[in-house]
Amino acid sequence: MERLTQIDRVCAIASAAAHDLNDELTVMLNCANFAIAACEPGHPARPFLDEIQWASQRCVWKTSGLLNYGARQGVRPVPIPMERLMLEAD
Repeated sequence: MERLTQIDRVCAIASAAAHDLNDELTVMLNCANFAIAACEPGHPARPFLDEIQWASQRCVWKTSGLLNYGARQGVRPVPIPMERLMLEAD
């Protein structure tokens, strides 16, 4: 079994975390979008929903940056159990 380099482990963990976060952020962003569409202009909740929408979008951009970092390193994606990554990091 091939031993992972330090950069391979970092990129794999960053990529896995980014993918998991993107799943959750997609739900948050879609719910915020639906709630904004359902609110009348001037509704008191609208500024809060707008902030949730923008915060979610900023997080999407940040997770995209993590994924791009892994891609720039030229790491080839290989499915690896998270337990193995954590054990090798010790």
